[in-house]
Amino acid sequence: MKAVYAEIITVGDEILYGQIVDTNSAWMGTELTKIGIRVKQITSVSDEASHIVQALDDARSRADIILITGGLGPTKDDLTKNVLADYFHTELKLDEQSLADVTELFKSRGYALTELNRQQAFLPASCTPVRNVLGTAPGMWFEDEGKVFVSMPGVPFEMKRMMEDTVLPQLKAYFKTPHIIHKVIQTVGIPESMLAEKLEDWETSLPPHIRLAICHTSAACVCA
Repeated sequence: MKAVYAEIITVGDEILYGQIVDTNSAWMGTELTKIGIRVKQITSVSDEASHIVQALDDARSRADIILITGGLGPTKDDLTKNVLADYFHTELKLDEQSLADVTELFKSRGYALTELNRQQAFLPASCTPVRNVLGTAPGMWFEDEGKVFVSMPGVPFEMKRMMEDTVLPQLKAYFKTPHIIHKVIQTVGIPESMLAEKLEDWETSLPPHIRLAICHTSAACVCA
C-alpha cells in the first residue's frame, strides 16, 4: 500500500516572533500518524501572501495532504482565506451554515454580530466548509489535482475539535492508508552517540520501510 504524506503549514508572525509556541503541529503529527499518514515537513510562514503561496506550492510538490492553521481571524493581518481563494482561482461567497454558526455563537455570549465577524462566513466558492462549533472562523477543505488542502484556525482547541469531528475521519475515508507502528525502547546509562554506534550494523540492515530514530533521551524509536 502506497504511503500517504502530509505537510503542515502554520501561518502567523506571532509564531516566528516567538510570541506563541506552535503546539498545533506536534498534536496534528501525532493524530495523523494514528491513521497511517506520515508528516513530511512542518513549515511556519509569516502573514504575507507571497510567503503563504510559496509554502503551498512547495508543500504540494512533496505531499498528498496540506494542512494549514492560522490566519483566519477577522483582522487585516489574517490573509489565509483570501490567499486560498486566489490560489484556487475562485471567489468568496456567503456560506449560510457558517453565518448561522457565528451568529449563534455571538448570541450565546451576549454579543451582537459585528460586520467583521459576518465577513468570516464568506468562504471560497470551491471549498467544502468545515464547521467550527467553538469559534467564529470556519475551516475549508479543497481538493485539487489529487491533493487535499485543509485550512483551519490557529486557536488550538478550535483546530483540535475540527480535526477530531471532521478532518481526520474524512482524510481516513479519502485515502487508503497503511498502518504505522511505533516501537519505543527506553535505554539507561548510555550516551546517544554510543547507542548509535552499537546499533549501526543493525540499523543498516533494516528494510526501507522501517526507520530508526535515536532521541536525545536515549530512546530508540522504530517505526514501520
